[in-house]
Amino acid sequence: MLATRTIETSTETAFDMKGSRILVVINPASGNADASGVDPLLDLLEHRLSERGIRIQIIPFGPQGLAERLHNRLDEDVRAIYVAGGDGTLLSVVEALGPCSIPLGILPRGTMNWMAKDLGIPLDMDAAIQTLLEARVQTLDLGQVNDQPFLCACMIGVGTLVGRERERERYTAPWSRWPKLLWRGLKLLRIYPHRRMRLVTEKDSERLHSHTVVVTNNLLDSAFGTLLQRTHLDAGVLGIYAVRKATFRELTRLFTRLMLGNWQADDAVLTTAATEASLSISGRGTISVMLDGEIRRLKTPLRFRIEPRRVAMLVPRPDPSARG
Repeated sequence: MLATRTIETSTETAFDMKGSRILVVINPASGNADASGVDPLLDLLEHRLSERGIRIQIIPFGPQGLAERLHNRLDEDVRAIYVAGGDGTLLSVVEALGPCSIPLGILPRGTMNWMAKDLGIPLDMDAAIQTLLEARVQTLDLGQVNDQPFLCACMIGVGTLVGRERERERYTAPWSRWPKLLWRGLKLLRIYPHRRMRLVTEKDSERLHSHTVVVTNNLLDSAFGTLLQRTHLDAGVLGIYAVRKATFRELTRLFTRLMLGNWQADDAVLTTAATEASLSISGRGTISVMLDGEIRRLKTPLRFRIEPRRVAMLVPRPDPSARG
């Protein structure tokens, strides 16, 4: 069972939704409709929210026209927007809304659900709804690359291919899916071509040969081992991680350390933090990147920055029993 963790922040405010209206964006591709095509989440939401005197309005997910559909329904009585889907669905809603003070709540139904896990939102749908009903509001950072936003990470190189493999295996049982993806990732690291890159931050400039670069919205906490989680989501900093050119033996050592949770100390990984950065890639005018699970084609150099405390989110209340 997923343990609830609270992201530390100073921008936390109380939240009451009684007598209000909530917009619910549902991505049908991430759901489990019954034989008649009806999504059981609809009945569950209607039942749980009506108990609190909260009205809901469903907005079908679709990139085309999503911004218009959302903004046409943002009346004064709208207190929150629930997003039923994965990280990519959530990112699309953030893009469609633009700067907005209405908080977003996650109903996690994606493959990774990285943002939900970092916030401590339960993956069980009934428990997730209960968490959102009792939630508080926190304002979190937003990453940008070439003015394209990301809430979790921008992946370059092997990471984009592993992401595509993940989508192919999305309906495979987790106990079978993750070993396949781990093995496939190791094979790709062996055969994927390294490229000459130049990373420039406000502190340093470094040249490297790499085929895997990951830039995260806030830093990864290595204490969680293979669960690449972030303890802080409002520290106003990018985490930058690049796998250097390495032998198969060195890569095997890296994967072992990844499993043990001390991978950031490995010489095969460049690890740094910055508020702004640029990444030049030799011989590439454009390159495919993966933003929160979605593939985009961007011009190089890639220019990264962090937007501090840009997105209002509903997050679990602190657990009083967890305080020392």
